[in-house]
Amino acid sequence: MPSWNIHIAHAERLLKGGGSVARVVHDGNAFLFGNLIPDIYVGYMVPGVVRPVPYRVTHFAKPEHIPKPRAGEFFDAYVMPLARECGVLDASGSARPAGGGVKAACPTTGPFGSLAAGKPDPERSWRVPASLSAEVAHVSPAHTPTFEWGCDVADSAEVQRRAYGAECGALPESELRRSLFDMVLGAWVHLLADCTWNQAVSDVLRARGEQPSRDFRIKKQGDFDLFGKSLELDLMPRLTPQLIEVAASFSQYEIDAASVAATCAIAHETVRTNRPITGAAYLLLDDDFFSRVFAEVNERAEAHLVSFGDRFKM
Repeated sequence: MPSWNIHIAHAERLLKGGGSVARVVHDGNAFLFGNLIPDIYVGYMVPGVVRPVPYRVTHFAKPEHIPKPRAGEFFDAYVMPLARECGVLDASGSARPAGGGVKAACPTTGPFGSLAAGKPDPERSWRVPASLSAEVAHVSPAHTPTFEWGCDVADSAEVQRRAYGAECGALPESELRRSLFDMVLGAWVHLLADCTWNQAVSDVLRARGEQPSRDFRIKKQGDFDLFGKSLELDLMPRLTPQLIEVAASFSQYEIDAASVAATCAIAHETVRTNRPITGAAYLLLDDDFFSRVFAEVNERAEAHLVSFGDRFKM
């Protein structure tokens, strides 16, 4: 709790919102993937985890019925050192927009670039991650009766390799570290979201004078599943050599390539199969609860980055 459709929605709204998060993020693909990282090695969402990492470690949380991840501790331990190292903070200690002279790791044109994803304002610092609608638009012409492949089908794999190489080939260490900052920032947003949602649920329990129970957990999770399905989703992390390399350098622990691939595949299916519903019949919570807490998560993320100048001096 919350599920990946909710975490993806938080990341997508933050990237598209034009606020402090969007201004500081350089690699939207890494940020989006980071929003899923704390759940990868817990062992529930991603298959093939040989030795699960305890929730208390992945989420900086005490083992209790409704855990509250210590997002601030993660921020201080991992986000801030990278922010200083990568120059995300300027001399005054304020967050610096990502545009400042950082070379783009991926092209801004083509089926997976910003032009394909709706031609956003070129002044925006973040690069649009893989968009489901852009991918569908790119692939669809190949399935029309009149489509002709422009080269020998035997060369398909080589064409793909060349495309990936041009997009994510040998990048300087400084650029990979900059993407790592965005990935770690995404993981922090995940922890902040879990803490905010779980605290809100605890407040509901307290207001009702109840204690955590199996019946409460089942109803609560059912409500969260319904809410997750009500969200419009389009962005999904794209599996690239750069993403794999950055994930291997994740600050808290290395994430292996197979787990990166599995996570991207699950996220893709989460977005592809998320068909928004209306008029959800919640059993425990309500529309006001979900709209209020969802907005609170993103507002807290935006406000925390705005506070860089006041709270964190270089």
